Amino acid sequence: MHYFKRYFFIIIIIVLILLNLIPTTYFLVIPGQAVNLSKNITVENGEKDAKGQFLLTSTTIIKANLLLYIYGFFDPNIDLINRDDEILLSMDQKDYTNIMENLMQESQMISKVVALRKAGYSPEISGRGILINGILDNSPAKNKLLPGDVIIKIDEKPVYTLEDFSEIIRSYNSGQTVRITFLRDNSTYSTSIPLIELPSTDNKTERIGIGVYADTKDLQCRFPLEIEIDLEKIKGPSAGLMIALEILNQLTENDLSSSLVIAGTGNLSMDGRITEVDGIKQKIVSAKKHKADVFLVPQKNYPEALKFGQGIKIIPVDDFDDALIKLIKL
Repeated sequence: MHYFKRYFFIIIIIVLILLNLIPTTYFLVIPGQAVNLSKNITVENGEKDAKGQFLLTSTTIIKANLLLYIYGFFDPNIDLINRDDEILLSMDQKDYTNIMENLMQESQMISKVVALRKAGYSPEISGRGILINGILDNSPAKNKLLPGDVIIKIDEKPVYTLEDFSEIIRSYNSGQTVRITFLRDNSTYSTSIPLIELPSTDNKTERIGIGVYADTKDLQCRFPLEIEIDLEKIKGPSAGLMIALEILNQLTENDLSSSLVIAGTGNLSMDGRITEVDGIKQKIVSAKKHKADVFLVPQKNYPEALKFGQGIKIIPVDDFDDALIKLIKL
């Protein structure tokens, strides 16, 4: 019996080693950090006197060997993603990490702009046109523009930033045709594209455009106040909402957190819109572990968030103003 137990133990160790060595095509999405932003963000002339907290929540994505795959399969707080189904996760890990770091840097810049404007400041923004990242299936721009193109003019009006683009487009009506001048491979082209109505997150505001996903190329900002953000271990764009809330909270007399622990997530656009994110389940798990009272979530993620919201108040938000109004009402 003694030898049987010994050999059984050795076999178990060998099996575990083999499981640990066998790769899979899967990644594990696990709950990440929940960071008290007042400890990681410092705003010039700001005050860290809030009784509550704003928590940034995150996920961690790791490659799954067979042992981790089995573990993730049975853990309800972990999701398994097949890297063959995810464009970014199919990239080289270093390239993927670089993209996520760049998105985080841009997210921080946007958060500063949105918060400072709400506090009454006027940061200076510049760029080198509108970089096309993707095109909607129903877009009239399909087969005319391509990802990687950079829009530099609408009719004869120069476009430097995404805000310039949006402001110019608002002066037109749906169905009107605009002349788009753009750069492709260092050559200049132009094409005519009719404007269409775009889906709106709040179903209240009519928006028109050409049906593309885009960002400002080489976005640069000059800020009237120094804002230090130390979040080196956090990557990706989904921290934008919470970073902006912490910055504004340090610049206002009232405690936007209402003395509560406010966790949340959301991509933040320069115009204040909050768009959907991934990893909602894992982020709510992190928020609960840190005893958060409230979890702010983009409107499109709200149905999913409700599935995991037992024990925490889930609040859906469309844009930055909506988030502020709902926080005031807490």
